[in-house]
This record gives sequence, structure tokens and C-alpha cells, in this order.
Amino acid sequence: MRLCYVCRRPNHVAKDCFYRYQKESTTTSRRRKVHRNNNSKERNTANPVFTASPNEESLCENIWILDSGASCHMAKDRVWFEKVFPERKDIYLAGKDLKIICEGFGTVKAKTVSTKYSNPLNITIENVSYVPQLRCNLLSVICLMNKGYKIKSDNNCVLIYDKSNKLITKAFKNNGRLELYFEPLYNSECYLSNPSNSDYDIWHSRLCHLNAKYMLKMKDYIDIDDVNDFKCETCDISKITRKTHPNIDINQSSEILELLHADLCGPIQPESYGGAKYFMVLVDDFSGMYFTYFLKNKNEVFDIFSQFKIKYENLTDKRIKKLRTDNGLEFVNEQLDTYLANSGIFQEKTIPYNSESNGKAERANRILLEKARSLLYESELPLKFWAEAINFSTRVSNVTPRKGKEKIPLEIWIGKKPKLNYLKKFGCVAYFHVPKVMRNKFDIPGRRGILLGYARDRRGYRIYDIKNRKIIEERSIKFNESLKGSTYLGKTKVETWNIDSLFESTQDINEFDHKTKVNHLEISAEPAANENNYSIPFETPDDATNTVGGEIETPVEQMNNDVNQIPVRRSERLKAKQMSTNLACNVPNSYLEANNSADWQNWEFAMKNELDSLNKHKVWEIVDRPAKTKLVKSKWVYSLKQSDNGETKYKARLVAAGFNQIKNKDLESYSPVVNIESFRLLIAIASKLNLMVRFFDVKTAYLYSDVEETVYILPPPGFERLVGDGKVCKLKRSIYGLPQSGRNWYMKIKSELEKFGLTQLASDNCVFIKSDGQNMLLLCMHVDDLAIFCNNDEMYQDIVNSIKSVFEGITVFVASNPITPIIQVQVFLKCMKTKHLSF
Repeated sequence: MRLCYVCRRPNHVAKDCFYRYQKESTTTSRRRKVHRNNNSKERNTANPVFTASPNEESLCENIWILDSGASCHMAKDRVWFEKVFPERKDIYLAGKDLKIICEGFGTVKAKTVSTKYSNPLNITIENVSYVPQLRCNLLSVICLMNKGYKIKSDNNCVLIYDKSNKLITKAFKNNGRLELYFEPLYNSECYLSNPSNSDYDIWHSRLCHLNAKYMLKMKDYIDIDDVNDFKCETCDISKITRKTHPNIDINQSSEILELLHADLCGPIQPESYGGAKYFMVLVDDFSGMYFTYFLKNKNEVFDIFSQFKIKYENLTDKRIKKLRTDNGLEFVNEQLDTYLANSGIFQEKTIPYNSESNGKAERANRILLEKARSLLYESELPLKFWAEAINFSTRVSNVTPRKGKEKIPLEIWIGKKPKLNYLKKFGCVAYFHVPKVMRNKFDIPGRRGILLGYARDRRGYRIYDIKNRKIIEERSIKFNESLKGSTYLGKTKVETWNIDSLFESTQDINEFDHKTKVNHLEISAEPAANENNYSIPFETPDDATNTVGGEIETPVEQMNNDVNQIPVRRSERLKAKQMSTNLACNVPNSYLEANNSADWQNWEFAMKNELDSLNKHKVWEIVDRPAKTKLVKSKWVYSLKQSDNGETKYKARLVAAGFNQIKNKDLESYSPVVNIESFRLLIAIASKLNLMVRFFDVKTAYLYSDVEETVYILPPPGFERLVGDGKVCKLKRSIYGLPQSGRNWYMKIKSELEKFGLTQLASDNCVFIKSDGQNMLLLCMHVDDLAIFCNNDEMYQDIVNSIKSVFEGITVFVASNPITPIIQVQVFLKCMKTKHLSF
């Protein structure tokens, strides 16, 4: 189909293009106006290379300008972005003493236009700045070239090719600029007004992303319409789980408190604001009510349960008769056993390693974690707010339908239907009233905050005061559920969450180091437990005027954007030059990124060298894929290293995803290292006796040790063809990434040193000694780093030759310059004798 060269639309040509005449007319009018106002010849010159210009009317929503002067990609409309992460910064325009504001960044997904050169393609543009003040969308030539794209000129247009020389799109010359036509694939809508209570999706968010089946049951309590094809991305991402065997839910009680199910979850990282690492959930079998408590240590379980028993037996005039738990030491101990026996409570313990026997408590944990995960993902709040999310989820779970129950749990518990018009969306913006005693006469009476939950034992909401960085409980509040409170917290990037490792404990009884202001009620930064007084249902406090003034000095902590990773090689020392190189260069994180990078040939050569090294050590053998056997995945880890002569070396290491193995079942991972006290003592002895000191580094040490367990790993990514279809690699030697590799290496080096005549010390498993009365040699090791202290050259040389005969990759540090051996202790050597120690 032939397209117009001006607007890139079909069914007409350039000379008949309405858009062309409209644009020329607009441009002429604008130039006349500028000439009248400024009387400057400079305003009538040709457009500069940098085409950005703030506060001017849009030319065409779907046109992008290929700009050689732009330092990054920029888009002016929110509709292009799938998601925008807030990050305010200044952008300076070339040729003008003017700057505009960048509101954030994100990824743009678009579709190219069909031309005679290429078919339409779906493209993804990463790291695009969101700049609403721009006149046109800008595509940076510099950024494209840095990604390996090629730009070629062809008469009145420019062709853009990818790394494989495939034509992506074409930019046409128009009015002195190179224009591209894209269509957005992601069309978001801005909700500028508060949603009504009948809006299905907002109630879905208010109810912690309740599933569709139970949303229909909620029609008796709230006003919502039936929606058959409703889809929620947050639920799809946050609640996905593997399929399990079906459970049979049978009521085993006839009244509340007759049977309680208890379970403990944790430890969880990061810790809550109050330092809790665990949370305990108690489930009432008859009503399905959840009660959550939060602990810093497991030994707090007894105190919490005893307090729960006294409180709720008093409130309900019922007695706890049975308690069902697992066999954890927090539930199976002499103190709790004696208390239950004296109280006449029978404890039902599950069969070991059979969590299904305590299914209701396990299910409660899962429900609360899924809902809290959804809340944090949608609200984009820092992970330190996970305690508030768990509390919010517990409160909402008690007012939503439960499987096998005709009524909601709270209705069963209190005996009447509760009102739910007080429920609001977690993490939304809340405007709260500031009491007169806390402000001056000319201060505004309201302040912006973030809704975190509902107050305990009183009517009100828990609000995070953004300005003062503290948590308060308030009644006089107005909500804007269409705005996320995280927008006002500053720069937070939620992609770096390892959200599966988040949930452990969430709210505990004494979670905070309280700094309570004088004459104010004390409020925990996180609620002690979700144990609201359900005899008085919470109702909307919108008409209330008095406030609860308790506040706590609580700093807002930004999310840590660095994902905690387990190092695949414990002894690898990163020097400053290597760190700067890795930061300056784009080191790929996966095989796919390496394959798409501009340095693919270098990375491919590094991977082939690694495979040659593995084959040299006979690390594996190729076998048929066994049936019903766990396979360990493999992956590539890339790095850049700086040699002594300044040359950059590309390194690739194949590692195993050993975290899929089960500790103490698939492997034994314990491996000792030298104690720091022992090492310091050896250095002191060497200094006192003027001993020779040498440090060694064994390259690829793990590859020398055998694997005792049967381990099958998948072929290296990108080299599956070398293994063949239906084949896997059975390990004969240890490789990096396996948890047991460290132990296997320790057993290997220990056996070899004993063959050389060295004896292991009883006080430290990593210190060995050899002595003939007059001559003495001491050796200590920290993974693959060895240190030798000796007073006889002949004995020293004999041991070194023996070690080199078994391990080929040995590096000896003998320079007089300061070196950094094991445990970050610097030793200055001169003439093979110790001179100075630096700890």
C-alpha cells in the first residue's frame, strides 16, 4: 500500500495532504507572531539540531524525531509508556538558556509503519525519559549507536538496521528533520477523578485483589456490577503459583475458639521497621477468622499465645479446647506443653514433613502473603512497608468470603453483618487534618499522607505523614484513590524487588523503638497485631472531627536497588580497576544479553575458553536425560577484568543454579575457613620469629574436587547443540554455583595436604602444621587462598612443589609491594621476610 510521505497515512499523496497544509499554516503563523513579539532575526533561522521546545502545540502525536543531538530518548506523552518510574531531573536544551523537567523514565512499546522496505514490527525502546514539556518525541542517535544499531543515509531518508543488519524502520526527511512514524502499543488512561463505589476494579483493589468468585459474593455488602472478563495484571504476576494437590476442607468445630490452627512464618528479609523477623497466624476453625502477631524471636510464641487466650476467652465467653500446630520447637517445648496441660487444651501435632495436616494455617499464610504482595506491587511502596501490607490484608481477609462458609468470618465472629464502606485502597493518597495545637495560625490545616491501614481498637486510619516521616492515626481524612502515595516518596525502582524473599514476619507486639512526643498517645510504627475489637465493627469516620495525635519519629527508608546475590566464587577479589570497568561498560547479565550486545564476539570467545577449561578437567559426561530426576539449571556469569598492562579481558564462567537443591537432602554444604583469630596469630608468630610468608591462589579450585552426589545439569545456554537432544551433563567434578562445591574442595585439599605430611590442628580445621623438631611449616587456607609460614627454604620448596604437582593453576605472591591476601589483611613483604603488618 502506498503511503503519504508527509503524514505516513494511506489513500492520498503528499501534494494532497491536509496535514501538510495545516502544519505549514501553523508554522507560518507562529513565525509571524515570534517576529512581532521579539523583533529578532535569530528567531527566524533554521531549526537547531536539538528539536526540543517546551510549551508548544503538538505537531503529530505519533511522530518521532531522529535527533543526533539528544543524549537520551524522550517522549512527551504518558500513553507511550507501559510504566513510568518517578525520577525528577533537569534537561538542558541546546542553543537556549532554558531547561525543562524530566518526570521519570520507562520502556516504550510501539509498532513501526509499513513501507516498501520493511513490514510493520513491534519494537521496544528502553530507558526513555518522560518529558511532558517537549514539543516532539525524540529518538537519540547516540543511544541507538551505543546499542549496536546502524544508521545509513539513502537520498531523502535514513534507514535504521539492527545488529543482524535487519531493517527496522525508515526516517523520512521533512522540514529539515528526520521523522519516524510509530504507533503506541500500550494505551493507558488517566483517571483524574475519584472512582465511584460501584467501580469493579477499584473495589477489587480495595479488597486486596480478591478473586472473581468471591467478588460476586461481595454484592451483598457493596454495590458492584458483574464483570465476566475482568483481568488484573497485578493478580496475574503476584498470585501465580504451581499447581498442588486438592485439599479437602472439613469443619471440625461447632463454635468459635473450639479449635485453633497456628503456624509461624519466617525468617523474612528485610526486617520490619520494628525489627520483626517472624509472624504467627492463628486461625479460628469455626469462623475462619485470622489473627496475626509479629515476633523478633521465636521464643516470643509462648507469651503471644498466652495473651491471646486470656483476651479472647474473656471477650467471647468461650474456651480454647484444641490447638493444632506443626512440630517446630516454638510450638513443641516444655514451657508451652505445661501451659496447655494446665489449661486443659489438647495440642494436635502434625506428622513431620506433612504440612497438609495443618492446611488451614498454611493456607492462611499463603492468602496473607499473596494479598500483601499484590498491595506492595500495585502501590509501588518501599518493601519496608510490608508489615502494614500484612496488617491490611488480615483486616480485609476477615471481611471477605471464605471457602466452605456461607457468611464472612467477621459476621460469624460478631453475629451480625458488618459495614464495609470504610474500606479504602492501600497506598493511595490521603489528606488528613492537622490539629490546631500542632500548627501555627497561618499554617494550612491539611497535609498529604499515604494510607497504610486501619487503626487498632479505635475508629480511624493509619496514615504515613510524608512531610514529617512518621505514622499517625487519624479520623478526619479525604482520600484520592486514583493517586499512588509512592509518587511523593521520591525515587524508587520496584523492578529490583526480590519479592518472594520478602515475607516473613510483619507486625509484632513491640515492633518499634518508640520515640513518643509528650502529651500524645503512643502508636506503633506497625500495628502490634491484627486483633481488632470485632465486637464493635469499624465504620466510616469521614464525619469525625477529633484526631488521635500519637506520632512516632520514623524515617522513610528507600528501597535497596542492589539485589543481594550469592557470589558464585567466594575467593574472587574485585579490585578497584575491575569495579570501575564493570560499572563503565555494559556487562551482560544473561546469555541473551551477551548475544545481543555489540561485544558478542568477545563474549563468545570467553565462553569457548571456559568450556575448553571444563573439558580439560573432565568436569562432566554426556548421558541420556533420566526420567523423574531433578535437573539443575546452568547459566553464564560475565565480567570484565583489567590486566596489569591495562588491557581489558572478557571473562565468562559457567555456574550451576544450585539453589534448586534441597539442603541436607540433596547435599551437605558445610565447609570451614580459617578463623580470623587464628590467622592474626599466625601473622604475629611470623613477625616475631621472622618467618618466611607466602600467599597462594589456586585458580578454578572447585574443578579439582569430585562430586559425591549424583547431579545432572542442563547444557550451557547457547551450546545445547554440542550436547544433543535428550542429553544432559552428569557432573564428575564440582563447579561454581553448587552449594556443596566449597565442601568438596575442602575435602580435596585436606586429603592432599595430609598426603604431603601435614597435620591438621584440633583447634582450627583450616590450619595445618609440619615440623621435624628444628624446622617448622604452618599452612592455613580460606577457600582457595593459601598462606604458608616457614623458617626453612628447603621444607617450603618441597611443600610448594608437591602442591603444584596436584593443582596446576597456582599463583604465588612474592612481590615486595603491599598485597591483599585472605581476610583483607595487608602484609608488606621485603626479601621474603615480614616487615610490617596492617590489620
